[in-house]
Amino acid sequence: MLHIVMYHYVRDLARTPYPRIKSMLLDDFERQVRALASEFEMATLESALDYVGGRYRPRRELCLLTFDDGLKEHYREVTPILHGLGIEGIFHIITGCLEEQVVAPVHQNHFLMALLAFEEYRAGFLRRLGELDPAARAQADTVKPETARQTYIWDTPEVASFKYFFNFLLNPSLGDVVVGEMFKYYIGSERDFARELYVSWEESRAMQAAGMRIGGHTHRHRPLASLPAEDGQSDLEISTALLHQHLEPQALWPFCYPYGKRESFPKEAPGWLEQLGYACAFTTEKGPNRPGEAAFLLRRVDCKQAPIAAGVEGAA
Repeated sequence: MLHIVMYHYVRDLARTPYPRIKSMLLDDFERQVRALASEFEMATLESALDYVGGRYRPRRELCLLTFDDGLKEHYREVTPILHGLGIEGIFHIITGCLEEQVVAPVHQNHFLMALLAFEEYRAGFLRRLGELDPAARAQADTVKPETARQTYIWDTPEVASFKYFFNFLLNPSLGDVVVGEMFKYYIGSERDFARELYVSWEESRAMQAAGMRIGGHTHRHRPLASLPAEDGQSDLEISTALLHQHLEPQALWPFCYPYGKRESFPKEAPGWLEQLGYACAFTTEKGPNRPGEAAFLLRRVDCKQAPIAAGVEGAA
């Protein structure tokens, strides 16, 4: 079997301004990677795709490490650990965040929840949303708790419902305005924050030179299923062009769907990606992968559910 482990924030929380962000501690990460390497054959993208394609039969089960969102700690802390162990990591970057130095709304939401008491943040967000669009505000009360919990299994029911509303139900044009206003008021300059949160193009190339693989994660980090087809395709085309413009050539280019659940991207998306030259795509559907799996529907597990887990808080 091929186990694909998914990471987001990996940081020494006690030394950051946002110790409440949901993250894997750096020490736990290194211990987990060493433990995985002792039990599994650590895959490269090539060996993983050869395995699911039926072209490679490993002596041990395979494990592939993937990292979403192109965060600065992936360059500063994670890459040196993996390079020192001779392990390839697959890193998916949001090209709009690098190119335009903006903070993705999903990350603005994360850091506001890490800074403020949740009820204070939720009340303020919904109050402002109600001023802009009362009907949109009313949508927040329609979230089915069980649906939200299936998507955000590490959160309380209240937090899971708010995240589901923010990420999947709310009109992005409204959500962006509200979360952007609150981010500016409570945290400050989006441009300065983006410089510290995300890798740069130069740092991404340095990661490639250290043996890491860079992949696509769209330009705007929207659920592709929420966009008109032409907008989704345009987003992918822009992101892909920027990857090829700013990064070194790669024999294989991977992709990771934002949010990753099967309903978060249209059935046409694998075909779009294949036409753009991607070799595979990762979802957040859970479970291992076996020979014969569709290369553009690969399953992953959160780092907290890895075959060898550690003391972590799960994906944000």
